[in-house]
Amino acid sequence: MARGRTIGQDGGAAATILVALAGFAYLLIAPSTLSDGDTGWHLATGRWILAHGRVPTTDPFSYTAPGHPWVAHEWLSEIAMYAAWRAAGWSGLIVLTATAFAGMLAIVGWHARRWLSAGGVAVALALLAMVLMPALLARPHVLALPLLAAWIVVLLRAREADRAPPLGWAALMLVWANAHGSFMFGLALVAAFALDALVTAAPDRRRAAVVHWGAFGALSGLAALATPGGVHGFLYPLYVGSLALLPYIQEWHPVDVGRLDTFQIAVAASLFVLLVRPTRIAPIRLVLLLGTLHLALAHVRQVSVFVLLATLVLAEPIGRAWTDGSLPRSRGPRRGTRSLAAIALAIALVLATARLVVPATRADSEGVPDTALRHLPASLKSRRVFNEYSFGGPLILAGVRPFIDGRSDMYGDAFSIDYFRMVSGDWDRWRAADRRWRFGWTMLAPADPLVRHLDAEPAWRRLYADEVAVMHVRR
Repeated sequence: MARGRTIGQDGGAAATILVALAGFAYLLIAPSTLSDGDTGWHLATGRWILAHGRVPTTDPFSYTAPGHPWVAHEWLSEIAMYAAWRAAGWSGLIVLTATAFAGMLAIVGWHARRWLSAGGVAVALALLAMVLMPALLARPHVLALPLLAAWIVVLLRAREADRAPPLGWAALMLVWANAHGSFMFGLALVAAFALDALVTAAPDRRRAAVVHWGAFGALSGLAALATPGGVHGFLYPLYVGSLALLPYIQEWHPVDVGRLDTFQIAVAASLFVLLVRPTRIAPIRLVLLLGTLHLALAHVRQVSVFVLLATLVLAEPIGRAWTDGSLPRSRGPRRGTRSLAAIALAIALVLATARLVVPATRADSEGVPDTALRHLPASLKSRRVFNEYSFGGPLILAGVRPFIDGRSDMYGDAFSIDYFRMVSGDWDRWRAADRRWRFGWTMLAPADPLVRHLDAEPAWRRLYADEVAVMHVRR
């Protein structure tokens, strides 16, 4: 980037607008957006909150844990999801998810354009979007992506100005803590950037750095405590990370490094750019990136956090390494950029309207057995079901109390691990559970080993089967 490339340069702004619009348009038609079973219980939670005028503090959905302590810590996202779904069906939920994704891309691109050329911004956003695609499901974590991006930008801009963020930005943490559990990472980022400020400050400014960053961190921590869960909600992310059942859940699996995917492509491309020309990264930021990379490799669900953080943090050092190292000058967006933004907004509104006018339907998928549920006799809905873990959300949304669902943190290690052993074919364990709960029917995935036992058991018969679900009923 030559000295003439400045903040608000039309090329980088145009790239940001076009990639954000493309991401929005793609997500409106992406077949996988509605393919997660947990979407069902999130919608049901939003419906419950609006119907009762409060956030639940005990389990209102299952028959195995009624009254068990459970606080809907993502209640703000769940209300937004249910409101969109109630107003415009699955199309409304898709538009909400696409808007959050496009908003995140816009925030990232608007920051990166200060350091990267138009092509650099386009490539960075494209890699970011490709890595995030598998995680772009209609769930609260997608609605939290713009919050995470904005929070990182606020911290980066504060460090660039050699000051702490204005205290008013702590209000963003208040929203974030009530929308998704990733807020804890936001607090960790405050600590990391505060340490960076302290280490690099002149001796006579270190006390001021401690006071100002400490005040912002304390206020952000208080905002994170202002949730229905209080202290328990504040510690919830740490509790989830300590559960022994995590290896049984796909999104908590480590990254499969033996399979080439967009994440590995993005990491390789970033290493190429960083190594071709000497790139200087502040030590504390490098430690932060390496620590987050470790989390991403250990748990697939953390990949989104790492790639978003890396895109924003590396924009400046990469821009400096590939140019004369000059700082960008502040300048507002040009008229051409404003015109392009207006056109893109108009196109987005037309696309969203088209999506709402043509109602979307949710197709069957690995966690969504909608066709099977349509074949469920009404007489069975009130009887106890033993279900596949990922089917719990659709069952709850359909008004059926499940044996288990995606809220495994509520069910706890002992119950959940016992369940996973049963569904994996531990017939004796399952028969003991059947004696306790007296199941009336089952809904499992065809690949579940327990299906073969039920097929061979005279007391049970197949009621329905397709590529997604197999239902048995007691004779």
